[in-house]
Amino acid sequence: MERRHKSGKKRIWGILSMVSGVVLCGALLVPWVMRPENFREQKDALRVFLSQMVQEEPYTEDFYHAQSLLVVDRGRDEVFISKKAEEPQLPASLAKLFVVEYASSVADLDSIVSACPGAIALTKPGSSVAGIEPREYFLRNLLAAMLVPSGNDAAYVVADYCGGILSPQSGTVQERVHAFMDGLNAHLQENGYQGTVLYDPSGFDADARTTVSDLSAVVDCLLEYEWFRDIVAQSTYTAVLPDGSTQMWRNTNAFLNVSSEHYNQRVTGIKTGSLGDDYNLVVLYEQYGREFLICSLGSSSNGSRYDDVAYIIRTIEESDYLAG
Repeated sequence: MERRHKSGKKRIWGILSMVSGVVLCGALLVPWVMRPENFREQKDALRVFLSQMVQEEPYTEDFYHAQSLLVVDRGRDEVFISKKAEEPQLPASLAKLFVVEYASSVADLDSIVSACPGAIALTKPGSSVAGIEPREYFLRNLLAAMLVPSGNDAAYVVADYCGGILSPQSGTVQERVHAFMDGLNAHLQENGYQGTVLYDPSGFDADARTTVSDLSAVVDCLLEYEWFRDIVAQSTYTAVLPDGSTQMWRNTNAFLNVSSEHYNQRVTGIKTGSLGDDYNLVVLYEQYGREFLICSLGSSSNGSRYDDVAYIIRTIEESDYLAG
């Protein structure tokens, strides 16, 4: 009888130990799963599925997935669609558009930049990279590495190099990057980007803010440069480095990828950006001999940002007013 009692106790303790183990594993695993960089594709698929279930008419003005949206007919300088155009949102990697515009005013595109290992080392785990190595690049190579594969490593190298020009007395990578960001934010305020403040050149920063109105304005400036148009329009970009070697990058913009369901031959750029649960997209679309700039901030999944822009493109194509 006593032996049976002890055996029952062991079974109870065994069950309790197993339950405790499951609870402990769950407590450790759930926070890891919830981190933005883990199971991102699965989370996107779930968000898209839930979105389709709850939205019967997802493309009325109130039901665009994006938190903020601006569509400008550049041919007529008219706003076609606007949703919370001045409301601050997280820029994520779209911050690189402001960085590229400012950096191109600080240094010549043909400047030779020695990529500092300390600058490359600032790249945060889980962020997008261009495979920048401690070697020499033309500045234009690094700007392409920021725009095409959205390389955060390239952004830190650019900030380090340009910060050294702005503040020659800066002795460390951190000081030079800080000098660059100070100069960038002063530049933003001086040029009317009142809704934008940036703290990290890569955009991997949850405290940064921008608006679709400011994004539209900085893209307008960048589109004045043929080198920018050439870079952002390519699905793959091959950079020729100062020593004659090459490095190739693939564009993150699915509208440029011929094997993607989102491919559209009339899309000629520009850039994606995402951080955590915020998915952003800026697209330049050509139709009727004119250009339409579509700026989207704050979608909750990769699929929903492309769905919004694809719908807008179809609306443009079917518009009798725009065709006239």
